[in-house]
Amino acid sequence: YQKSLFRVDEYEWGDDHWVRGQITNPITNSTISSQTSFVNSYWANLYQGISRATTLLENLPRAKSTVSEATYKRIEAEARFVRAYCYSVLISHYGDVIFYEKSVPLKESYQLPRTDRKVILNFIYKELDAAAAALPKSYAASDVRRATKSTALGIKARIALYMSDFATARDASKAIMDLGIHDLYPNYQNLFLKDGENSSEIIFSLPQSVSLGQPFLGTGDVRTYITRNSGGFGSQIPTWSIMDIYECTDGLTVDKSPLYDPHQPFKNRDPRMTMSIVELSTPWLGYVYQSHPDSVQVYSPKLGNRVKNNDTRSIAQFASYTGFVWKKRVDQSWADLRLSESPILILRYADVLLMYAEAKIELNDIDQSVLDALNSIRARAYGKKSVTDAGYPKITATDQATLRNALRRERRVELVLEGLRYMDLIRWKLADKALNVDVPGLNDPTKQDRKQWPFTNTLLPIIDKDGLVFHEHIIKAGYARKIAGYQFDAARQYLWPIPASERLLNAELTQNPGY
Repeated sequence: YQKSLFRVDEYEWGDDHWVRGQITNPITNSTISSQTSFVNSYWANLYQGISRATTLLENLPRAKSTVSEATYKRIEAEARFVRAYCYSVLISHYGDVIFYEKSVPLKESYQLPRTDRKVILNFIYKELDAAAAALPKSYAASDVRRATKSTALGIKARIALYMSDFATARDASKAIMDLGIHDLYPNYQNLFLKDGENSSEIIFSLPQSVSLGQPFLGTGDVRTYITRNSGGFGSQIPTWSIMDIYECTDGLTVDKSPLYDPHQPFKNRDPRMTMSIVELSTPWLGYVYQSHPDSVQVYSPKLGNRVKNNDTRSIAQFASYTGFVWKKRVDQSWADLRLSESPILILRYADVLLMYAEAKIELNDIDQSVLDALNSIRARAYGKKSVTDAGYPKITATDQATLRNALRRERRVELVLEGLRYMDLIRWKLADKALNVDVPGLNDPTKQDRKQWPFTNTLLPIIDKDGLVFHEHIIKAGYARKIAGYQFDAARQYLWPIPASERLLNAELTQNPGY
């Protein structure tokens, strides 16, 4: 139930992640409708959370004499947090929605109209402020992860940012920073594994446990992420778009940096690239990963000999269509157990720093604290302990347009595969550009120019002022093939439709435009 309540948007709804074999993706195929399954499940699960929290709050006074005051206040604050969180997801995805803060009789519930989301937003702020005031700063490491003061403030900052209330987003994220209890975990790659799940960077997550029968991903899903040599399918994969947005070590993008080598795309790049995407010709899950069509055999450190290479499409036609697979949050246990214990991340401190920086940039309130917030994240990526250390490309610009571009690129690479890219594209009104493109992949092995592997040096990707990457000219020139065509209808898709099943029950529910 927690997984269905604390929603993490699907990775393939954005431009960083692609899934081979998907019959349809209602977001990137522009087929979303009032009967789409997730349109209905989001609505139902979130309102179930609201109803349960409301019922608990209404009946909580009956337990006042049987529990301690501290326990009473904590449970009350957690219920208010859950209800506010649910409303925040509803208004960010559907716009105006049904709103109630007291239980409604069944007959009356079928007559409730939609409420302006600005009204609901004010209620969300009120509830999260009350929760933040009552919740503790932290819990003992032995306790289950629960909502804290930082959790409530962080969700307040997030929904404020989504609603373009930048002053509130700035103040809420700054309040977390001022608590002085969160910091960036020193190792970006390990942060997303078991080693990092209890670090001070993780503000709110849902721990998973194979031994307790609650893995994040089951066997079928895990196999879609791991390589074919290690027993997987290699079908949930990074796009060339995300690969091309990682800067070079001089701080320039691949279309501008003299350090970029399309034939060695991981060389001289932001270290987060090799921490998030498996580098070619490196050991991974017991086998050297190489998708080159002539690499029909690879060495297996696990077996101690060379084996048939099922990760190249010249051997296995369904090997990764882009030639690459994800490393982020994956480790050897995925291949050994065919299960995943990676926690579901809802909020971490790096996101808070980025929200603070973005809010200040949009308010044109640019000062050293903005640069420090951005550079502390970049410094961590390069293994530096302080923003003042040398050896990484610092952001030094102070004009709003340049910083906005840098911030958006930083969010994309830092938070990749954390379920936030879709809503970033929606709130920045960039989805109609990012999701109306052809998706490139490797040419068929018989047509692959070996001298232009894996990327061509004849044509570089186009990266625009919004940090979006385009490859249509490369596909047209024959250096890549089109593996999918994204479509996004800007006239309607910036909001989801109200579920048809709800409108059949409630004649007062209006529909969003275009559905």
